[in-house]
Amino acid sequence: MLDKKKVRPSNRTIQKSLLVLVRRLSDVLDLPISLHIGDPAGNIAQALVPARKAAAYLGVSQKTLANWRCSGTRGLPYVQVGGRVLYRQSDLDDFIMNSRKLSTSEKGEGRHG
Repeated sequence: MLDKKKVRPSNRTIQKSLLVLVRRLSDVLDLPISLHIGDPAGNIAQALVPARKAAAYLGVSQKTLANWRCSGTRGLPYVQVGGRVLYRQSDLDDFIMNSRKLSTSEKGEGRHG
């Protein structure tokens, strides 16, 4: 029997495999999963989340997201590719963190703020 030396896959191959796995998991769970995995060039791969999943992640309706896009009042950036509206996962996370309040008396960007 030949003793074959195992060859470790390259980091790039491992990253690609992880991205495929995470995307499939995201589809199965129907939830956005952040893909902050650095590539060899030092860039960060950004997860682009469809509006349906972004709305579920934020706990609002798709119609609310559409209203925010039209009015521009909430400051939530989005990307439009063809007819698809997508959100960067990091922008969704930033939006949530910037929406934190300490009391109900703080001015917000809601209907009356």
